Amino acid sequence: MDDLPLILAAPLMAVMLWTDLRHMRIPNKLVGAVAALGIGCAFAGLMPDLAPRLIAGAAVFAVGIALFALGMMGGGDVKMLAVLVPLVPPHDLPAFGMLLAMTMLAGALLLAGVRRTVGGPDSAWVSLRVRGRYPLGVSIAAAAMILPLGI
Repeated sequence: MDDLPLILAAPLMAVMLWTDLRHMRIPNKLVGAVAALGIGCAFAGLMPDLAPRLIAGAAVFAVGIALFALGMMGGGDVKMLAVLVPLVPPHDLPAFGMLLAMTMLAGALLLAGVRRTVGGPDSAWVSLRVRGRYPLGVSIAAAAMILPLGI
């Protein structure tokens, strides 16, 4: 049951999806909750291959910091990916990366259409008001929730 940490994280991913769409923000408390879940899973023995998972998380964090410095990623996205990647079984990392790319493309296209129909400066949803930015937490959450389904 390699995917159990991701399955346990699904409710937190749903909250992230909602808050990033609504406010274009991933709260630090949510990042902390995912990190705490990872620590709990590690202590419970649900992640026996902990070293490669932590190395992957550190690598994602390093790349994310560079992308943040270039203005290509938000800080919450970087932090969330860094604490979420260790929950992904190492052999599933390529599939997670592919799912993340696919959900980013699908999400960007969908959001562009929604912005044209119901978005605008009067929208209460920040992601529908802001142009030129994408709530990456939506794709991170979607990829994390789809991966355990094996599709």
